[in-house]
Amino acid sequence: MIFYLLYYGVESFKFNQNDFDELLKQARERNESLAVTGKLIYCEGTFIQVLEGTEKNVLDIYASIKVDKRLIATKVVTTGTVEKRYFKNWSMDFDEVTLSTINELENCTHPNVTAYITNAPAIKLLKLLTNSK
Repeated sequence: MIFYLLYYGVESFKFNQNDFDELLKQARERNESLAVTGKLIYCEGTFIQVLEGTEKNVLDIYASIKVDKRLIATKVVTTGTVEKRYFKNWSMDFDEVTLSTINELENCTHPNVTAYITNAPAIKLLKLLTNSK
């Protein structure tokens, strides 16, 4: 069984391209060394991420994310186990989406990303991770 953790976090400063490049390089190297896969989405100052792997490795990575100074807050949405990885070919897939894209995918209007994330059930966030491109 594969353990997964879905969380969101809020950036502590406005990321630029170099910040994204550095974050993704670090995440991909660490995740690859620990056999963790997943996907990260950035939407208007908020990160939504799912990590997959052994429970210990995923929890260790999340522990480091919680103290990362690039984020001012994080919150676990859900954890669980699945029979196989969804992002098996990605040490860390990444997409940037806008609130208007989320609204289009859901066929409704959310006033801001925070309202969307705090009210969305885990399954909607997982669908966003798998449907964004």
